[in-house]
Amino acid sequence: MRGIAGALILAAAFAVASESAAHVRFGMGDFKAFYCSARVLALHEDPYATSPLARCEREREPWPLLQLNRGAVLPAPLPGYAIAAFLPFALIPFPIASVVWLAILAAATIAACILLARSGIADAWTAAIALAILAVGQSLPFGELPPIALFGLALAIWGAKQNRQWAIACGIACTFSEPQIGAAVAFAAIGLGRRYALPAATTVLALGLVSLAALGLRGNLEYLNVVLPAHVASELPNVVQFSLSAVLYQLGAPSNAALLCGRLSWFIAIALAFWFARSALGRKNPEVALLAAPAFAVVGGPFLHFDHIALAAPAALWLASRAETSRTLRVSALLALVFAPLFTFGHIYFMVLIPLMACWLGRTVYGTMSAGIRVAAIATIAMAALAVAAVWSGAVAHAVAPAYAISSPLAQTLWSREVATHLAMSGWAVWLVKAPTWFGILTTAAMLASMARARQAELAIA
Repeated sequence: MRGIAGALILAAAFAVASESAAHVRFGMGDFKAFYCSARVLALHEDPYATSPLARCEREREPWPLLQLNRGAVLPAPLPGYAIAAFLPFALIPFPIASVVWLAILAAATIAACILLARSGIADAWTAAIALAILAVGQSLPFGELPPIALFGLALAIWGAKQNRQWAIACGIACTFSEPQIGAAVAFAAIGLGRRYALPAATTVLALGLVSLAALGLRGNLEYLNVVLPAHVASELPNVVQFSLSAVLYQLGAPSNAALLCGRLSWFIAIALAFWFARSALGRKNPEVALLAAPAFAVVGGPFLHFDHIALAAPAALWLASRAETSRTLRVSALLALVFAPLFTFGHIYFMVLIPLMACWLGRTVYGTMSAGIRVAAIATIAMAALAVAAVWSGAVAHAVAPAYAISSPLAQTLWSREVATHLAMSGWAVWLVKAPTWFGILTTAAMLASMARARQAELAIA
């Protein structure tokens, strides 16, 4: 019965998001950009340039797959090793490739939940329910990469728990599908000592060699010095950005200053992941050190979408079962993180899932169905009140000046105009709806840091 209920919740999350994607003809839209970048690379052209990407992306596909308007183009700001991974897909027609990729993403999500359960983080169904909106709803219908990174994180955690270096190396490699997350996990592994540093360093070296083979030295330098900064800058006005850089820019800071602050905050987050791994808590529980790294990596930074936030959910789940902090605080942080109100309100039928997910997670943490029902009631009322307040306070979609306005052949030039024209919003409602997600991110990271400090203090007293 429990499995049937869990499967229905996950199926509903996928169906709601898929219907929305189909309605605007964006099914597997992000995957189309990845697919086309690989196809362009296979033709020995620049996978970051507008013209060859547009030529591929504007090919007609059957419903409900992506159909771009004339003049639009989706960038694929992937490092060389990630583009190389999509080369096999570029050899087959896009509709077939989409089915195969969707199956891979679903399998990666299932495997991640199973590995998290075997590592003692949370039982598999609870992990899946926590990821229903952020990973299943946000990533699968669009072909996004976070399920691969989630699988990598879970595999690395399981490898640390079982002392399997090959699993740690392979897991870290998969987390680098989202480079800002992969870097945090790799630094945490290095902080744990030689046994974990070796697979991390080997993985980074191998990925670097693949990138070099795929793009050459010049292409990799272009990616690091031009493409990546351009893409981060192009996203600054985007309403779905949760990064520190986007916050500062949307509050009126100059783009260069906003980007600098975001980058500095990301380096601080990486340092925190390393510090946590070096702490007594991290050294005694290496799997927890790897688990915590993404939770630190999504605090602030220059670039942060919903799908990256999903990678902090396992840490929030693990904290929810600990006794070191207030249970109410732990549950509140978990629910605020996994409900993602901005994304949920954009796909309003997700609201039907809120009481079901809240009841499941509340029952898991508190141990009784009556407590789960209370959590569900409170969560539903809170989300409904937030929705009413957001509508009442108002939010206005409007065009702004592109944050990246340099004329160049990069796809980011057109993407910057698309973001500025269609994805910018203002009004208190935007900040109000984003606030719970920021609360979940910051509280999760703060509780992890507090636990590490408390363990250090206990050892000092002893």
